[in-house]
Amino acid sequence: MSQVKQEKSQKLHFGYLVVASLVVTSFIPLSLGLSCAGIFYPPLSEALGVEKGVLSYYISVLWIAALVALPFMGRLLDGKDARMCLTVAVAIVVAAFVWLSFTQTLWQFYVAAAAMGVAVGMLLFLAPSTLINRWFAKRAGIMLGICMAFTGVGGMVWSTVGGLLINAIGWSATYLVFAVLSALCLPATLFMVSSRPADKGLDPVGWEAGDEVQQSASVAQGIPAAQAFKMPVFYLILIMCFTLNVAMPVYFMIPSYATTLDIGMAMPLLGATASSVAMAGQTVSKLVLGAIGEKLPHASTLVALALGIVGSALFAFFAISVSAFYAAALLFGVYYGITNVMMPLFTRKSFGDVEYAQIYSRVSMVNSISNVVGGFAWGTIVSVTGSYVVMFGGAIALMAITGIVVVAISRMQCS
Repeated sequence: MSQVKQEKSQKLHFGYLVVASLVVTSFIPLSLGLSCAGIFYPPLSEALGVEKGVLSYYISVLWIAALVALPFMGRLLDGKDARMCLTVAVAIVVAAFVWLSFTQTLWQFYVAAAAMGVAVGMLLFLAPSTLINRWFAKRAGIMLGICMAFTGVGGMVWSTVGGLLINAIGWSATYLVFAVLSALCLPATLFMVSSRPADKGLDPVGWEAGDEVQQSASVAQGIPAAQAFKMPVFYLILIMCFTLNVAMPVYFMIPSYATTLDIGMAMPLLGATASSVAMAGQTVSKLVLGAIGEKLPHASTLVALALGIVGSALFAFFAISVSAFYAAALLFGVYYGITNVMMPLFTRKSFGDVEYAQIYSRVSMVNSISNVVGGFAWGTIVSVTGSYVVMFGGAIALMAITGIVVVAISRMQCS
Protein backbone atom coordinates (compact mmCIF):
# COMPACT_ATOMS: atom_id res chain seq x y z
CA MET A 1 0.00 0.00 0.00
CA SER A 2 1.37 3.42 -0.90
CA GLN A 3 2.15 6.01 1.74
CA VAL A 4 -0.68 8.23 0.46
CA LYS A 5 -3.20 5.39 0.77
CA GLN A 6 -1.93 4.56 4.24
CA GLU A 7 -2.37 8.17 5.32
CA LYS A 8 -5.89 8.23 3.90
CA SER A 9 -6.77 4.98 5.61
CA GLN A 10 -5.67 6.38 8.95
CA LYS A 11 -8.03 9.34 8.68
CA LEU A 12 -11.68 9.20 9.69
CA HIS A 13 -13.70 8.77 6.52
CA PHE A 14 -15.95 11.77 5.90
CA GLY A 15 -18.90 9.40 5.56
CA TYR A 16 -18.84 8.89 9.32
CA LEU A 17 -19.11 12.65 9.81
CA VAL A 18 -22.18 12.60 7.59
CA VAL A 19 -23.69 9.90 9.82
CA ALA A 20 -22.77 11.92 12.91
CA SER A 21 -24.57 14.97 11.51
CA LEU A 22 -27.66 12.86 10.79
CA VAL A 23 -27.54 11.47 14.32
CA VAL A 24 -27.45 15.04 15.65
CA THR A 25 -30.41 16.16 13.52
CA SER A 26 -32.37 13.04 14.49
CA PHE A 27 -31.58 13.45 18.18
CA ILE A 28 -32.38 17.16 18.53
CA PRO A 29 -34.55 19.02 15.94
CA LEU A 30 -36.37 15.95 14.61
CA SER A 31 -37.10 14.56 18.07
CA LEU A 32 -38.06 17.97 19.46
CA GLY A 33 -40.39 18.75 16.57
CA LEU A 34 -42.05 15.35 16.25
CA SER A 35 -41.68 13.18 19.34
CA CYS A 36 -42.24 15.96 21.89
CA ALA A 37 -45.38 17.49 20.40
CA GLY A 38 -47.72 15.78 22.87
CA ILE A 39 -46.18 17.22 26.03
CA PHE A 40 -47.41 20.69 25.03
CA TYR A 41 -51.06 19.69 24.53
CA PRO A 42 -52.19 20.01 28.19
CA PRO A 43 -50.77 23.52 28.84
CA LEU A 44 -51.71 24.78 25.38
CA SER A 45 -55.25 23.46 25.80
CA GLU A 46 -55.65 25.69 28.85
CA ALA A 47 -53.87 28.67 27.32
CA LEU A 48 -55.78 28.62 24.01
CA GLY A 49 -59.09 27.52 25.51
CA VAL A 50 -59.50 24.48 23.25
CA GLU A 51 -59.82 20.75 23.88
CA LYS A 52 -56.71 18.57 23.88
CA GLY A 53 -58.18 16.40 21.14
CA VAL A 54 -58.28 19.38 18.77
CA LEU A 55 -54.62 20.11 19.46
CA SER A 56 -53.74 16.57 18.42
CA TYR A 57 -54.56 17.61 14.84
CA TYR A 58 -51.07 19.14 14.94
CA ILE A 59 -49.66 15.76 13.88
CA SER A 60 -52.17 15.39 11.04
CA VAL A 61 -51.34 18.85 9.70
CA LEU A 62 -47.65 18.02 10.03
CA TRP A 63 -48.00 14.81 8.00
CA ILE A 64 -50.14 16.49 5.32
CA ALA A 65 -47.45 19.13 4.84
CA ALA A 66 -44.76 16.43 4.67
CA LEU A 67 -46.79 14.45 2.11
CA VAL A 68 -47.25 17.50 -0.13
CA ALA A 69 -43.62 18.62 0.16
CA LEU A 70 -41.89 15.23 -0.23
CA PRO A 71 -41.77 15.10 -4.06
CA PHE A 72 -40.36 18.63 -4.27
CA MET A 73 -37.83 17.99 -1.50
CA GLY A 74 -36.73 14.74 -3.13
CA ARG A 75 -35.86 16.58 -6.33
CA LEU A 76 -34.16 19.31 -4.30
CA LEU A 77 -31.97 16.86 -2.42
CA ASP A 78 -31.07 15.05 -5.63
CA GLY A 79 -30.03 18.19 -7.51
CA LYS A 80 -28.84 20.66 -4.88
CA ASP A 81 -26.21 20.79 -2.15
CA ALA A 82 -27.24 18.49 0.71
CA ARG A 83 -25.76 20.95 3.19
CA MET A 84 -28.23 23.58 2.04
CA CYS A 85 -31.15 21.14 2.21
CA LEU A 86 -30.39 20.01 5.76
CA THR A 87 -29.50 23.50 6.98
CA VAL A 88 -32.74 24.96 5.65
CA ALA A 89 -34.71 22.10 7.22
CA VAL A 90 -33.15 22.75 10.64
CA ALA A 91 -33.69 26.50 10.22
CA ILE A 92 -37.39 25.84 9.54
CA VAL A 93 -37.61 23.87 12.80
CA VAL A 94 -36.00 26.80 14.65
CA ALA A 95 -38.41 29.29 13.09
CA ALA A 96 -41.41 27.04 13.85
CA PHE A 97 -40.49 26.81 17.54
CA VAL A 98 -40.08 30.59 17.78
CA TRP A 99 -43.50 31.01 16.10
CA LEU A 100 -45.04 28.49 18.53
CA SER A 101 -43.70 30.39 21.54
CA PHE A 102 -45.83 33.39 20.52
CA THR A 103 -48.91 31.37 19.50
CA GLN A 104 -52.21 32.84 20.71
CA THR A 105 -54.71 31.18 18.38
CA LEU A 106 -55.33 27.70 17.02
CA TRP A 107 -54.60 28.63 13.39
CA GLN A 108 -51.14 29.86 14.39
CA PHE A 109 -50.52 26.49 16.03
CA TYR A 110 -51.44 24.68 12.81
CA VAL A 111 -49.24 26.96 10.69
CA ALA A 112 -46.28 25.91 12.82
CA ALA A 113 -47.29 22.27 12.40
CA ALA A 114 -47.25 22.67 8.60
CA ALA A 115 -43.80 24.25 8.67
CA MET A 116 -42.56 21.50 10.94
CA GLY A 117 -43.92 18.91 8.52
CA VAL A 118 -41.77 20.26 5.68
CA ALA A 119 -38.67 19.96 7.86
CA VAL A 120 -39.60 16.53 9.21
CA GLY A 121 -40.03 15.22 5.67
CA MET A 122 -36.42 16.09 4.89
CA LEU A 123 -34.90 15.08 8.24
CA LEU A 124 -36.82 11.81 8.68
CA PHE A 125 -37.62 10.37 5.25
CA LEU A 126 -35.21 11.77 2.70
CA ALA A 127 -31.84 12.84 4.09
CA PRO A 128 -30.86 9.76 6.16
CA SER A 129 -31.65 7.11 3.54
CA THR A 130 -30.37 9.13 0.59
CA LEU A 131 -27.08 10.31 2.09
CA ILE A 132 -26.22 7.05 3.85
CA ASN A 133 -26.80 5.04 0.69
CA ARG A 134 -24.55 7.43 -1.19
CA TRP A 135 -21.75 7.35 1.36
CA PHE A 136 -21.80 3.67 2.37
CA ALA A 137 -21.28 0.85 -0.11
CA LYS A 138 -21.46 -1.53 2.85
CA ARG A 139 -23.09 -1.34 6.30
CA ALA A 140 -25.60 1.25 5.07
CA GLY A 141 -28.42 -0.56 6.87
CA ILE A 142 -26.60 -0.50 10.19
CA MET A 143 -25.86 3.21 9.86
CA LEU A 144 -29.45 4.00 8.94
CA GLY A 145 -30.66 1.99 11.93
CA ILE A 146 -28.39 3.97 14.25
CA CYS A 147 -29.72 7.27 12.90
CA MET A 148 -33.35 6.17 13.27
CA ALA A 149 -32.73 4.85 16.78
CA PHE A 150 -31.68 8.34 17.86
CA THR A 151 -35.17 9.64 17.12
CA GLY A 152 -36.29 7.35 19.95
CA VAL A 153 -33.40 8.36 22.19
CA GLY A 154 -34.17 12.01 21.53
CA GLY A 155 -37.85 11.53 22.25
CA MET A 156 -36.99 9.78 25.50
CA VAL A 157 -34.61 12.51 26.66
CA TRP A 158 -36.41 15.60 25.46
CA SER A 159 -39.91 14.55 26.56
CA THR A 160 -38.68 14.45 30.14
CA VAL A 161 -36.58 17.60 29.82
CA GLY A 162 -39.45 19.40 28.11
CA GLY A 163 -41.92 18.36 30.79
CA LEU A 164 -39.62 19.71 33.48
CA LEU A 165 -39.11 22.96 31.58
CA ILE A 166 -42.85 23.47 31.02
CA ASN A 167 -43.47 23.11 34.76
CA ALA A 168 -40.56 25.43 35.59
CA ILE A 169 -40.74 28.21 32.99
CA GLY A 170 -43.97 27.60 31.05
CA TRP A 171 -44.77 26.30 27.58
CA SER A 172 -43.90 29.52 25.70
CA ALA A 173 -40.38 29.77 27.10
CA THR A 174 -39.89 26.03 26.60
CA TYR A 175 -40.60 26.44 22.89
CA LEU A 176 -37.86 29.09 22.78
CA VAL A 177 -35.44 26.73 24.51
CA PHE A 178 -36.27 24.10 21.89
CA ALA A 179 -35.53 26.70 19.18
CA VAL A 180 -32.10 27.39 20.67
CA LEU A 181 -31.31 23.67 20.99
CA SER A 182 -32.26 23.13 17.35
CA ALA A 183 -30.14 26.07 16.23
CA LEU A 184 -27.10 24.46 17.86
CA CYS A 185 -27.27 21.77 15.16
CA LEU A 186 -26.61 24.20 12.31
CA PRO A 187 -22.80 23.84 12.46
CA ALA A 188 -23.19 20.08 11.99
CA THR A 189 -25.32 20.48 8.84
CA LEU A 190 -22.98 23.13 7.45
CA PHE A 191 -19.61 21.49 8.09
CA MET A 192 -20.24 17.73 8.48
CA VAL A 193 -22.33 17.08 5.37
CA SER A 194 -21.42 16.64 1.73
CA SER A 195 -23.74 15.52 -1.04
CA ARG A 196 -21.59 12.72 -2.47
CA PRO A 197 -18.22 11.05 -1.82
CA ALA A 198 -16.94 12.31 -5.19
CA ASP A 199 -17.36 15.88 -3.93
CA LYS A 200 -14.62 15.10 -1.40
CA GLY A 201 -12.52 13.03 -3.79
CA LEU A 202 -13.46 9.87 -1.90
CA ASP A 203 -15.04 6.49 -2.54
CA PRO A 204 -18.00 5.33 -0.44
CA VAL A 205 -17.15 3.56 2.80
CA GLY A 206 -16.56 -0.12 2.10
CA TRP A 207 -16.19 0.36 -1.64
CA GLU A 208 -13.73 -2.00 -3.30
CA ALA A 209 -12.57 -2.51 -6.86
CA GLY A 210 -15.09 -4.67 -8.68
CA ASP A 211 -18.03 -3.48 -6.59
CA GLU A 212 -19.67 -1.99 -9.68
CA VAL A 213 -20.01 -5.48 -11.12
CA GLN A 214 -21.35 -6.89 -7.87
CA GLN A 215 -23.79 -4.04 -7.44
CA SER A 216 -25.11 -4.27 -10.97
CA ALA A 217 -25.69 -7.97 -10.50
CA SER A 218 -27.50 -7.26 -7.25
CA VAL A 219 -29.65 -4.51 -8.72
CA ALA A 220 -30.70 -6.81 -11.53
CA GLN A 221 -32.42 -9.05 -9.01
CA GLY A 222 -35.98 -8.10 -8.20
CA ILE A 223 -39.36 -7.17 -9.63
CA PRO A 224 -39.95 -4.02 -11.72
CA ALA A 225 -42.25 -1.45 -10.16
CA ALA A 226 -44.89 -1.74 -12.89
CA GLN A 227 -45.18 -5.46 -12.22
CA ALA A 228 -44.99 -5.07 -8.42
CA PHE A 229 -47.92 -2.62 -8.43
CA LYS A 230 -50.14 -5.38 -9.86
CA MET A 231 -49.20 -8.05 -7.32
CA PRO A 232 -51.50 -8.92 -4.38
CA VAL A 233 -48.60 -8.82 -1.91
CA PHE A 234 -48.02 -5.15 -2.79
CA TYR A 235 -51.55 -4.28 -1.71
CA LEU A 236 -51.18 -6.34 1.45
CA ILE A 237 -48.04 -4.34 2.28
CA LEU A 238 -49.97 -1.10 1.70
CA ILE A 239 -52.74 -2.34 4.01
CA MET A 240 -50.17 -3.34 6.61
CA CYS A 241 -48.54 0.09 6.39
CA PHE A 242 -51.91 1.81 6.77
CA THR A 243 -53.25 -0.16 9.73
CA LEU A 244 -49.84 -0.13 11.42
CA ASN A 245 -49.43 3.63 11.21
CA VAL A 246 -53.01 4.79 11.85
CA ALA A 247 -52.54 3.79 15.49
CA MET A 248 -49.17 5.55 15.80
CA PRO A 249 -50.54 9.04 16.70
CA VAL A 250 -52.05 7.53 19.87
CA TYR A 251 -48.57 8.07 21.32
CA PHE A 252 -49.06 11.84 21.22
CA MET A 253 -52.22 11.53 23.34
CA ILE A 254 -50.43 9.85 26.26
CA PRO A 255 -49.63 13.11 28.14
CA SER A 256 -53.21 14.32 27.75
CA TYR A 257 -54.58 10.96 28.89
CA ALA A 258 -52.37 11.08 32.00
CA THR A 259 -54.01 14.33 33.12
CA THR A 260 -57.42 12.60 33.26
CA LEU A 261 -56.24 9.97 35.76
CA ASP A 262 -55.98 10.30 39.52
CA ILE A 263 -52.34 9.23 39.39
CA GLY A 264 -51.71 11.87 36.73
CA MET A 265 -53.25 14.61 38.86
CA ALA A 266 -51.07 13.55 41.76
CA MET A 267 -47.97 13.38 39.54
CA PRO A 268 -47.92 16.25 37.00
CA LEU A 269 -44.90 14.88 35.11
CA LEU A 270 -46.44 11.44 34.60
CA GLY A 271 -47.43 12.04 30.97
CA ALA A 272 -44.12 13.57 29.91
CA THR A 273 -42.13 10.83 31.65
CA ALA A 274 -44.34 8.16 30.10
CA SER A 275 -43.61 9.65 26.67
CA SER A 276 -39.92 9.24 27.42
CA VAL A 277 -40.48 5.64 28.51
CA ALA A 278 -42.35 4.97 25.25
CA MET A 279 -39.41 6.43 23.32
CA ALA A 280 -37.09 4.11 25.24
CA GLY A 281 -39.25 1.18 24.15
CA GLN A 282 -39.13 2.44 20.56
CA THR A 283 -35.34 2.68 20.62
CA VAL A 284 -34.90 -0.84 21.98
CA SER A 285 -37.47 -2.11 19.50
CA LYS A 286 -35.63 -0.61 16.52
CA LEU A 287 -32.31 -2.07 17.61
CA VAL A 288 -33.72 -5.54 18.32
CA LEU A 289 -35.84 -5.65 15.17
CA GLY A 290 -32.85 -4.48 13.18
CA ALA A 291 -30.79 -7.33 14.59
CA ILE A 292 -33.28 -10.17 14.14
CA GLY A 293 -35.77 -8.79 11.62
CA GLU A 294 -33.77 -9.92 8.59
CA LYS A 295 -33.93 -13.57 9.66
CA LEU A 296 -37.33 -13.55 11.40
CA PRO A 297 -39.29 -10.67 9.85
CA HIS A 298 -42.80 -12.02 10.34
CA ALA A 299 -42.33 -13.55 13.79
CA SER A 300 -40.53 -10.51 15.19
CA THR A 301 -43.22 -8.17 13.84
CA LEU A 302 -46.00 -10.27 15.35
CA VAL A 303 -44.27 -10.27 18.74
CA ALA A 304 -43.89 -6.48 18.64
CA LEU A 305 -47.56 -6.10 17.68
CA ALA A 306 -48.60 -8.40 20.54
CA LEU A 307 -46.62 -6.28 23.01
CA GLY A 308 -48.29 -3.17 21.62
CA ILE A 309 -51.71 -4.73 22.18
CA VAL A 310 -50.80 -5.54 25.78
CA GLY A 311 -49.53 -1.99 26.30
CA SER A 312 -52.73 -0.46 24.91
CA ALA A 313 -54.86 -2.74 27.12
CA LEU A 314 -52.83 -1.68 30.16
CA PHE A 315 -53.42 1.96 29.28
CA ALA A 316 -57.16 1.48 28.84
CA PHE A 317 -58.05 -0.80 31.74
CA PHE A 318 -55.18 -1.17 34.22
CA ALA A 319 -53.55 2.26 34.49
CA ILE A 320 -54.15 2.44 38.23
CA SER A 321 -50.56 2.95 39.33
CA VAL A 322 -47.47 4.76 38.10
CA SER A 323 -45.64 1.49 37.43
CA ALA A 324 -48.55 0.14 35.34
CA PHE A 325 -48.70 3.37 33.36
CA TYR A 326 -44.97 3.22 32.62
CA ALA A 327 -45.20 -0.45 31.67
CA ALA A 328 -47.98 0.40 29.23
CA ALA A 329 -45.88 3.19 27.72
CA LEU A 330 -42.85 0.92 27.34
CA LEU A 331 -44.83 -1.81 25.57
CA PHE A 332 -46.59 0.69 23.33
CA GLY A 333 -43.17 2.06 22.41
CA VAL A 334 -42.08 -1.41 21.26
CA TYR A 335 -44.96 -1.38 18.77
CA TYR A 336 -44.11 2.19 17.76
CA GLY A 337 -40.66 1.03 16.63
CA ILE A 338 -41.94 -1.38 13.96
CA THR A 339 -42.59 0.91 11.02
CA ASN A 340 -39.17 2.44 10.29
CA VAL A 341 -37.41 -0.93 10.45
CA MET A 342 -39.86 -3.53 9.19
CA MET A 343 -41.74 -1.78 6.39
CA PRO A 344 -38.58 -1.32 4.26
CA LEU A 345 -37.61 -4.94 5.01
CA PHE A 346 -41.02 -6.34 4.00
CA THR A 347 -40.91 -4.30 0.80
CA ARG A 348 -37.40 -5.40 -0.17
CA LYS A 349 -38.12 -9.02 0.72
CA SER A 350 -41.14 -9.05 -1.60
CA PHE A 351 -39.77 -7.10 -4.56
CA GLY A 352 -35.97 -6.99 -4.33
CA ASP A 353 -33.81 -4.04 -5.34
CA VAL A 354 -34.40 -3.58 -9.05
CA GLU A 355 -36.79 -0.62 -8.56
CA TYR A 356 -37.03 -0.56 -4.79
CA ALA A 357 -37.02 3.25 -4.50
CA GLN A 358 -40.07 3.63 -6.74
CA ILE A 359 -41.94 0.88 -4.93
CA TYR A 360 -41.12 2.06 -1.43
CA SER A 361 -42.03 5.64 -2.28
CA ARG A 362 -45.63 4.43 -2.70
CA VAL A 363 -45.45 2.69 0.67
CA SER A 364 -44.06 5.88 2.26
CA MET A 365 -46.97 7.88 0.90
CA VAL A 366 -49.38 5.49 2.64
CA ASN A 367 -47.32 5.97 5.80
CA SER A 368 -47.91 9.73 5.70
CA ILE A 369 -51.59 9.38 4.79
CA SER A 370 -52.23 6.93 7.62
CA ASN A 371 -50.61 9.26 10.15
CA VAL A 372 -52.86 12.05 8.92
CA VAL A 373 -55.95 9.85 9.27
CA GLY A 374 -54.87 8.64 12.70
CA GLY A 375 -54.17 12.12 14.01
CA PHE A 376 -57.62 13.38 13.02
CA ALA A 377 -59.40 10.18 14.04
CA TRP A 378 -58.04 9.89 17.58
CA GLY A 379 -58.44 13.57 18.35
CA THR A 380 -62.03 13.48 17.10
CA ILE A 381 -62.86 10.30 19.02
CA VAL A 382 -61.57 11.79 22.28
CA SER A 383 -63.37 15.09 21.68
CA VAL A 384 -66.71 13.47 20.72
CA THR A 385 -66.81 10.57 23.17
CA GLY A 386 -64.77 12.11 25.95
CA SER A 387 -63.18 8.68 26.36
CA TYR A 388 -59.59 7.60 25.88
CA VAL A 389 -60.65 3.97 26.38
CA VAL A 390 -62.37 4.01 22.98
CA MET A 391 -59.16 5.33 21.45
CA PHE A 392 -57.02 2.55 22.93
CA GLY A 393 -59.64 -0.02 21.92
CA GLY A 394 -59.39 1.22 18.34
CA ALA A 395 -55.60 0.95 18.48
CA ILE A 396 -55.86 -2.65 19.71
CA ALA A 397 -58.20 -3.53 16.83
CA LEU A 398 -55.82 -2.00 14.26
CA MET A 399 -52.82 -3.85 15.71
CA ALA A 400 -54.77 -7.12 15.53
CA ILE A 401 -55.70 -6.47 11.90
CA THR A 402 -52.05 -5.67 11.14
CA GLY A 403 -51.08 -9.02 12.64
CA ILE A 404 -53.52 -10.84 10.36
CA VAL A 405 -52.10 -9.03 7.33
CA VAL A 406 -48.53 -9.92 8.40
CA VAL A 407 -49.50 -13.59 8.47
CA ALA A 408 -50.98 -13.28 4.97
CA ILE A 409 -47.83 -11.58 3.70
CA SER A 410 -45.65 -14.28 5.26
CA ARG A 411 -47.54 -16.98 3.38
CA MET A 412 -47.05 -15.16 0.09
CA GLN A 413 -43.38 -14.39 0.72
CA CYS A 414 -42.61 -17.94 1.82
CA SER A 415 -44.58 -19.67 -0.93
